[in-house]
Amino acid sequence: MSTSQEVPKAILYSWHTSVWSTVPRLCLHEKGYSQDEYVVRDVDITKGENFSPSYLKINMNGTVPTLVVPMLETTGPESDSRYRSLRDTITICDFLDSARGSHTQNTTSERPAPALAPATIEGKSNSDKIISLVHLPTVDPNFLNMAARSQEELKEKAGGRQGAMLKARHDALSHFIKEAKQAVASAPQFDASKGPTYEQRQVQFLEDKLAANKMLLDTYAGSTGAESQKAFFEAATKSWQEGVPEVLGKLEESIKGTYVLGDQVSLGDLHLIAWLSRIIEIAGGDRTAAGLQTLEQSLANFKFGPKLEAFWAAWIERESFKSVYASGLH
Repeated sequence: MSTSQEVPKAILYSWHTSVWSTVPRLCLHEKGYSQDEYVVRDVDITKGENFSPSYLKINMNGTVPTLVVPMLETTGPESDSRYRSLRDTITICDFLDSARGSHTQNTTSERPAPALAPATIEGKSNSDKIISLVHLPTVDPNFLNMAARSQEELKEKAGGRQGAMLKARHDALSHFIKEAKQAVASAPQFDASKGPTYEQRQVQFLEDKLAANKMLLDTYAGSTGAESQKAFFEAATKSWQEGVPEVLGKLEESIKGTYVLGDQVSLGDLHLIAWLSRIIEIAGGDRTAAGLQTLEQSLANFKFGPKLEAFWAAWIERESFKSVYASGLH
């Protein structure tokens, strides 16, 4: 049972190298939440911890971030706390923004709680456009991080942290599949009329993830064949030479001021700065003014415009940015 001294806290499941996990962490800081109002729990995606049975019960997609929040009607001293899971970055940040305002009670923080949601229809439209742009599959930082444009780059990644992550995920998935199959064997007899059981769906989900992981592992090992490898290089090259510059150009056109909508930070800013920071890190840049120049060198005939330059310059000086990226852009 909860007591008046034991107010249940929201739990953010996150990992520091996950680009979209960065967005709610920035949001928590920008909204002025106190660190004792929530808990951050690491889910090491580089070791496949996001595919563990315990985590899949929280987020069936096996992705981070996930925010688990207590339901308001179960936070009283006479109630057993119940929770719900928010499983994507946009939903999480919308919740965090609405859950704390200037008149919020039962908070331990005395910091300001600025509204991050756009106040106008036009502002929301522009913010949504920017969020959609940086979430396009063609500029997915996870793909750009794992993909290679040449044999040299492929060899470097195969022997680096990307290759190590794929091997660790392979081992973790193989282990979790074995556990899931054991759960299927010990479950009540399957009734075909009711469709697959939870345990059976979990086995299929994990096997699909293992197959996708193995395909990339085989590509790193050079065992997928010349044509497959050529297509892999071409996809990566197209993303860097066409996808990323095109999105950056559209972002330059869409930004209205120092920040996405003008002079104040909004939800769109959080997604954009997390994406841009990750792209810069993948290109070998750092969290300084020179980061943009490093990224330019990875792009084909692209030059950053004044709006994105001002945006980057403003963000690298913000306290939330310095806190979240204290150890670098990863």
